Amino acid sequence: MKKFSLLLLLICVGISVYAKKYTEIKGFVKDERLKEIHLYSVEDGSTHLYASTAVAEDGSFGFLFSPSKPGFYTLGNDQMDFVIYVKGNDKINIDILENKAVLNGKNTKENVALYKWEDFAANIRLKAVYFMRSRSNYKDFFPEFTIFVSKLDSIKKEIKSGNTEFDILLKKKIDYDVDYYAAYFLQTPRTAHPKREDWPEFYNTIISDNKFTTDEVLQLPQGARMLSIYSTFGCLSSNKKYLGLEDYYNACLNYLKNDRLKGEYIVRNIFPKIKSYDQYLSMSDRYGKYLVTPSQKARVEAIGTALYDTAPGKMAADFTYPDVNGKDVSLSDFKGKVVLVDVWATWCGPCRGEIPHLKKLEEEMHGTDVVFLGVSVDEAKDKQKWLDFIKKEKLGGIQLHASGWSKITKDYKIKGIPRFMVFDKKGNIVSVDAPRPSSPELKQMLEAELKK
Repeated sequence: MKKFSLLLLLICVGISVYAKKYTEIKGFVKDERLKEIHLYSVEDGSTHLYASTAVAEDGSFGFLFSPSKPGFYTLGNDQMDFVIYVKGNDKINIDILENKAVLNGKNTKENVALYKWEDFAANIRLKAVYFMRSRSNYKDFFPEFTIFVSKLDSIKKEIKSGNTEFDILLKKKIDYDVDYYAAYFLQTPRTAHPKREDWPEFYNTIISDNKFTTDEVLQLPQGARMLSIYSTFGCLSSNKKYLGLEDYYNACLNYLKNDRLKGEYIVRNIFPKIKSYDQYLSMSDRYGKYLVTPSQKARVEAIGTALYDTAPGKMAADFTYPDVNGKDVSLSDFKGKVVLVDVWATWCGPCRGEIPHLKKLEEEMHGTDVVFLGVSVDEAKDKQKWLDFIKKEKLGGIQLHASGWSKITKDYKIKGIPRFMVFDKKGNIVSVDAPRPSSPELKQMLEAELKK
């Protein structure tokens, strides 16, 4: 995603032609601690830095950008931020105060409706989430919260933007927010902590089989944290004793009724705590079925890559790619055989230079328990070029297409090609930087492994 910050007074020839594509955000900062304002996008229920701008001497700030799709963004910094709704071709005027944000001037109907809720909930949000700024404890929070929830039905009836899709989402955001504020309050440090009998009646309604059944919460800026706080509250309120972390994690997952949400919980709460590659593999086997989006899989794979040790004797990092017929083939399919992996590409001159030597080696080792596995890092758009090259050069062995510099190159820290790697019959590493076929040392390495 392209990031940029622009001064509000930006004047550029042709900007008026394309103005309809852009969202303009401007306002004033009335908090002396803020010297820079960040704009965050929302992905997978978490905020990600999109752009930054310095606060001018008069307190003004602004952003001009083209959103990829309608959705929530936030403004602020890593200490506190404030939600806005962006459509594209819109203007948002908002001031950032010390502990809240307020609209000023012209605004979209969606943000006017949104801030009826944000204004109403501002003090509860401050006390529940930003406890270091409010120094609140249950003795003042619970009475205020009880009055707050008693007015929810009436405030919901007042909040309408005229955008049906947005209004439905906003009503759901309100419900998620209220549960989040209530549960988050109990999970943060306070000067005094309540007993169970001190909880307001509302706390008995938080856990329900009808909640967190879809992944809509991941459209919200704190959506991923909301599902974590919700499931943690479920375990806290159940008064059950858990037999270790695995039992506790499984209990938390049971409160989430949607696989993508379970996957998000796992990515955020389980995999970051893993300390070894063996543990990573174990957790992947146990929870991998819940990793249902490319983003979740990529984030978990990045954790595994960081933990992976490519030293000889270590377990091989598995990979799976399609062959020339589109059938998925994995490195782990060949346990019981010695495997020579050739990481290459059709555009790589040195790779092509090794082909005659590789063919000769394959011919010499025909009939032995050595598997020749080629993995091309040609981009997806060049797949036909790869297929044509294999046919033209009459390449042997098993040929796989990795669609670019993907998992295999990350796990094995491959920065250049060709790269040859050897794995033993047990699926362990012999060498991830083996000699090339043009060197007699590669054949010697393979023959030594066959004798073991």
